[in-house]
Amino acid sequence: MSFGDTEIIRERSGIKIIKVEGKYEVERYCVVGNGSTRYYDDYEDALEEYNLRWAKIEYGE
Repeated sequence: MSFGDTEIIRERSGIKIIKVEGKYEVERYCVVGNGSTRYYDDYEDALEEYNLRWAKIEYGE
């Protein structure tokens, strides 16, 4: 990946984890959908947020 490139890692029920390449080859992950967009440096943190948002939709919390 090069600066500005994006890749959708996961997508379900309108929620996405997107990998974004930033300056100096820094990779960040953002969670989009069913709330405000959140950015994370670590994939595991982004996955946790993704799962929480998905569970709220699927199980109606």
